[in-house]
Amino acid sequence: MSEKSRTELEVALAEATHRARNDLQAVSAMLRLQATVSTDLAVKSALLIAENRVQALASLNSRLDQSAGGAETVIDSRQFLEGLSADIQATYFDQRPITIQLRAERHPILLEHARPLGLVINELVVNAVKYAFPEGAAGTISIVFGSTDREAILIVEDDGIGFDPGQPPRGSGLGRFMIDALVAQIGGWVATERSEPGGTRCTIGWPGMAEPLPV
Repeated sequence: MSEKSRTELEVALAEATHRARNDLQAVSAMLRLQATVSTDLAVKSALLIAENRVQALASLNSRLDQSAGGAETVIDSRQFLEGLSADIQATYFDQRPITIQLRAERHPILLEHARPLGLVINELVVNAVKYAFPEGAAGTISIVFGSTDREAILIVEDDGIGFDPGQPPRGSGLGRFMIDALVAQIGGWVATERSEPGGTRCTIGWPGMAEPLPV
């Protein structure tokens, strides 16, 4: 590819990225406006949840677009998770006494894997804030990333009130459906369990982990 063609492609990608970001912001604003005027509490809650998910996607895209270079582009797992954790804490915690603890090995992650993983982490953390720590309770959400036997492992765990496996899932179940669908995009698996002495642990694994990056 000539230098001129490469420059034209980069300009076109930048313009497309800018339009996509504006479109997501417009959708988010419309959802927020509709939630404001709605008098049905259930509808208002659903619209606000949808707006949060659109905002999460917009924030994630903005972070990953800085590394855009095609599906085979790789990013540093630790840098990605550090930035994502900071974004989530700034967006959702709203001065609540909840902290994120991150322990992440440095591995190259495909850009096409980072997007669904970012959305999964966002969904799991938001669920923890909503259900694990009721009535403004304090707590910690841990995000751990590493690898075993050439498989990547991501663990999101909270020390909240946990859940009863014998009871129906809390909420509409849409969040869990989204998590399963996103993990399936990278050929992975999901396991959720009650952790001891309390809380919830969600473990996600997927194949094809590359060797660690230099420290």
